[in-house]
Amino acid sequence: MKKNVMITVTGILLMGAVIFYFVTFFAYIPSDKFSGFPVPKNAKLVKGKEHVNIYEWSKASEENGIPSGYKLVIKTKGWKERDREGASTYYEKGNKKIDLIAQTNELTIIKD
Repeated sequence: MKKNVMITVTGILLMGAVIFYFVTFFAYIPSDKFSGFPVPKNAKLVKGKEHVNIYEWSKASEENGIPSGYKLVIKTKGWKERDREGASTYYEKGNKKIDLIAQTNELTIIKD
């Protein structure tokens, strides 16, 4: 009886981990324009310039920043958080630098 419960619990946890992985990691795509920095798939590009893209994205918040799943994806893709100043978070990977600005329903990515 205990063995069946353990197998069931282990299966549920494993399935939850797999679902979390797919939902989190497939929700972001690397951007060629921003040196492979991950961008949310469902973010709508509002304005783009040479080194700046502004996206409409409902999960962005000036008060809370970006979701923890997005932070995890950024970190696993090799980007390191270097500094935070208000709504801006500065990331670095090698000699590449990105300024990620999270405002209410708006995400701005700037390539330095």
